[in-house]
This record gives sequence, structure tokens and C-alpha cells, in this order.
Amino acid sequence: MGDLLASLAGAVDASGILTGDDIGPRYTDTRGHGPAGAPACVMRPTSTAEVSAILKLCHDAGRTVVPQGGMTGLVGGGTPGDGDVVLSLERMNAIEEIDPIGRTMIADAGVVLETAHGVADDAGFVLPIDLGARGSATLGGLISTNAGGNRVIRYGMTRQSVLGLEAVLADGTILTSMNRMLKNNAGYDLKQLFIGSEGTLGLVTRCVLRLQPKP
Repeated sequence: MGDLLASLAGAVDASGILTGDDIGPRYTDTRGHGPAGAPACVMRPTSTAEVSAILKLCHDAGRTVVPQGGMTGLVGGGTPGDGDVVLSLERMNAIEEIDPIGRTMIADAGVVLETAHGVADDAGFVLPIDLGARGSATLGGLISTNAGGNRVIRYGMTRQSVLGLEAVLADGTILTSMNRMLKNNAGYDLKQLFIGSEGTLGLVTRCVLRLQPKP
């Protein structure tokens, strides 16, 4: 494990890896689903390229990776076991662009939903996805679980608000489908495979979200 930790440390900056006592309870919260194990480390990448490097190293070493977003889920999906590598997207929290003409937002998967709401509101729009955990839930987690929330009857599930996304497969392969057009019939709609897959097919790192006019 020592060789893997050294390689992982080289894939991120100094604050991008936590080990030992630096791993706080935030990364081992089980939401009441039994005791968590002691993860080998917590990886905190800042880009899709770093996520790719981390997953490739863990894949080659046969090491289990547990993705974590805002840790608001109630089913213990982010609970690590002994020796697992936790991959937290908390530092991937940039909103890259708001397009007022196309009514889209491009954002990292670690952006907190409430933050995205505020940026959309300042631009004169509504981001349709909303739920009680808006202050801590992240966009990547919402996409990975195809969250419904309290506006689902009017606007639909999260799936209806995602125009494009970027994801990294377990072996580090990056798939980019950052479509920004509502009208798009160009072949397979690969993003729909990842929406609601809960990390079983790959890790969502960036997304293009559809905004709506304010009521």
C-alpha cells in the first residue's frame, strides 16, 4: 500500500491527499448504516485529469475506490471500508460558465446545489433541481442518483435538467459529452447511462445543466 500512497500523493497537490489522523469524521459518516472502516487515504482532486490519474492508479493496484459528494445520502453509499481509497470531489467546486442565451450552466460535480441556485438566480434564471439538503448536496451526487426533489412535478427528475456531462471510468478513461444544445440527435446519448447509475459505471466530474426562466 505504501507504493500506491506515494503514487497517489504525486497525482495531486499537497492538500489533495489526507491520511491517518487527518481523515476527519466527515469522510467516515455512515448515516447510521453500521461502523465505517478506516480508509487508507482520502483523495481530494481539483480536476478531471487528477480524478483520471487517481482512478487509474487504484484500478491498476486493485484497490477499492469510494466516491463521496456532499454525504447527504441516507443509504450509506459513501461509507468506506478498511483500506479503501475515498475520492471526494469537494474541491472540484467551480462554476465555469453561465450562458444567458442558451440558458445553460457549466459546473464541476463538487458544486453545492445552493451555490448553483444563487449563481443561477443572479443571472435571472432558476436551476430546477431542489431538495432539502441543498446546502450540502453536490451536483455530481444529484446526477449520480437522478434526484427528484421538491420541484419534480413541474420540472422533472434531475435527468431532465442535464444536457451534457463528463465522466471518468474505473480505469481512468475520460468520457466527455459536454453537449450544450437542447436539440441534439447525434448518436447514442451516453450521458443518460451515467445519470442515476450511482457511480457503478463511472464518476461524473463536470456537467452542463439546463436553466429555466424564473416563474
